[in-house]
Amino acid sequence: MRKKNITKKPETRVYSYRCTVEEHNRIKALAKACGLSMNRYMVETALNHHPRQRLTKEEVDALNSLLTARADLIKISNALRKKTDEEKAKYFRSEKFMRWWIDAVAELIQHWYSIEENITSSVQTK
Repeated sequence: MRKKNITKKPETRVYSYRCTVEEHNRIKALAKACGLSMNRYMVETALNHHPRQRLTKEEVDALNSLLTARADLIKISNALRKKTDEEKAKYFRSEKFMRWWIDAVAELIQHWYSIEENITSSVQTK
């Protein structure tokens, strides 16, 4: 029978600190908002990391809606790439508007990628 390769976690120690009840309650609330234990929150903030708060249900729904809209615009943009300039002109009627729309959609898609990247990173460092 093969032995399991077990890696040990680094040894930890318990430390105590003094704070008021109000400070304790505030730390507890901030940790909960970030989805972290008080211990993990204290360590992260002490090491100059700034944990992000979790998204509310409404924010998650809004993000999902934006992701769906982005996906739709990507599909439209990809479909337009396959079309000839004459076919595109039929859809848009104005070449100037068509160029503006295609550029705006590309910029919007890139912006959504950056929003998603900022939201999904779990810890913000300053």
